[in-house]
Amino acid sequence: MIKVYSGVKGFAVMLFFIAGAVLVFSIFSWGMAKAIQLFLPLLILLSYVLIILFLSVILPATFFKQLRPKLYVYSMVMSWLLSVSTWMMSFFYVVKTFGTGAMFFAFLFQFLAPVAFAGALFKGAWQIAADLFVWIGFTYAMRFYGRWLMDQGSPKQRKGDIIDVDAVEVENT
Repeated sequence: MIKVYSGVKGFAVMLFFIAGAVLVFSIFSWGMAKAIQLFLPLLILLSYVLIILFLSVILPATFFKQLRPKLYVYSMVMSWLLSVSTWMMSFFYVVKTFGTGAMFFAFLFQFLAPVAFAGALFKGAWQIAADLFVWIGFTYAMRFYGRWLMDQGSPKQRKGDIIDVDAVEVENT
């Protein structure tokens, strides 16, 4: 009798934790969707301002070699900011369109923006699909461009160079 009671007790505790996890996830999704809905116009404006700054300031400033290390940092920071706004827009669109079940799917496979992009295409939301396409493209373009800038600023390795060797000073005795 005691083993049956402890088994039922364990099962009840497990159900309680699962219900709590579902409740926390639902509250998180609802709260995040409300917050993003409030800041959505600002996110869209921020995204396009970042893209315009990248195209009009960062790209032309590359011609000055002494600015390239700083431009690498600016490009990467702008890419991260654009990535965050893309993620928030994708989160908002997926929650509003497909519900929290799609969020579980997207978080499980860790690709929220492509799910939102495909969903926008299938639902016929062409403006959202175009925004997501541009934002995803510029996010990775900024990252790759920043990486290219970093590679341009680093000294080139030539054939026969010795790398990662500490120099030891030898004294004549």
